[in-house]
Amino acid sequence: MAIVSLKVHNPAVRAKFLWAACLLAAATTALAAEPFVDDAKAGVALRSMWFDRELPNGKAQETWAAGAGLWGRTGYWRDMFSLGARLYGELPLYAPETKDGGLLLKPGQKGYSVLGEAWGKLKFADQVFTFYRQPIGANPQKAEGVRSLQVDMNYLGSRDIRMVPLTYEAAMLNGPIGGSLSYQFGYVDKVKDINSDKFVSMSRLAGVTTKDTGLWNGGLQWNPLKDLWVQGFYYRIEDVIRIGYTDFDWVSRIDKESYWRVAAQYSDQRSDGANLLTGKSFKSWNGGLYGEYGWKWLRLYGAASSTGSGQAMRSPFSFGPFYIAQRIKTFNRAGEDALLAGTSFDFGKLGLLQGFSIDLNISDGRHAIDAATRAALPKWREYDTDFIYAFQKDSPLAGARVRLRWAAVNEDFGTRVDRTTDTRLDFNWGVNFN
Repeated sequence: MAIVSLKVHNPAVRAKFLWAACLLAAATTALAAEPFVDDAKAGVALRSMWFDRELPNGKAQETWAAGAGLWGRTGYWRDMFSLGARLYGELPLYAPETKDGGLLLKPGQKGYSVLGEAWGKLKFADQVFTFYRQPIGANPQKAEGVRSLQVDMNYLGSRDIRMVPLTYEAAMLNGPIGGSLSYQFGYVDKVKDINSDKFVSMSRLAGVTTKDTGLWNGGLQWNPLKDLWVQGFYYRIEDVIRIGYTDFDWVSRIDKESYWRVAAQYSDQRSDGANLLTGKSFKSWNGGLYGEYGWKWLRLYGAASSTGSGQAMRSPFSFGPFYIAQRIKTFNRAGEDALLAGTSFDFGKLGLLQGFSIDLNISDGRHAIDAATRAALPKWREYDTDFIYAFQKDSPLAGARVRLRWAAVNEDFGTRVDRTTDTRLDFNWGVNFN
């Protein structure tokens, strides 16, 4: 018999992890109905990333880290109740303290472990209630074979852009209403940031230090036709912020090998109650249009967006739903008008190299202002490239992905141009134990 020892140094995390493990063990013993045990799954998600950002002031952020997410979940007992947990651990491989700031590790380039998920689910007639530590906002890849527009669903998601995603202490209810309509509703009390082992209130991560409060959210998604989605969501943190969001996404198939796609989105953000976020009331908006054409191995895409002059848009709990959210910059400053153009190539479909693809795009933002002083801000132009290799099913690393990313942004102040470059190499591999 092999014995595996997992060391968790933080006492609070260790206690919570032991609590979750004991709960799972007790539940497995007490509720040993076949689906609860036989449908149980476990695995590990392995990840490593090298991150290097060269800043215009001569400073740099550089980190190489490795980590894993060890997870397990039961099946449903009597088709009503299940449990799950996920433990994250990160360690530095190369992490000079003088180059901190890349957000792969805790401040000071320190490794950490955290029980990011420890949830229970109650299900009735396809309605699912999930409580305690959980992920929220799955990647909204919608139609088959098209480009993924967003990392997260909307303003509440994983923000999975480094080593560990956001997870939440929440109570969430979701499910279908009829055949084409589904909903999400709930209260989120706390959140764990992408480089932290602590859960803090939603208001605190949003930037408020004088009050701890959570976030109410709710929304609907309508799928009346194949490859057509319309959705709307609302979010509120008392005395901090209110956000309304809506979008639609439609894919039209020309034939088996080609398609075109159009999408649009709109966000409205306002201060709430005591205006704790900025000390005074504010409101702003962002609207965007997106188009895409796909044929065999080629995709061409573009987007345009505009942001109101009242305030820059905020998305502290996700990567944001914006079409022009790039590697270094998100083009949603107050008053900003932005354009995006890009293309991707799938060399496997071209018959050259199975699993290899390239994505290239350029973004331009101008007319942005400082919302407080109304002074003009620099023009931005960002270039982004991705080189991706996905290991094939017959490979010993089946399911793994290696990705090289390079980006550069020029900030044009009129009298000078500052340049920032960003290079990343990441490896992701999910391994199921059963």
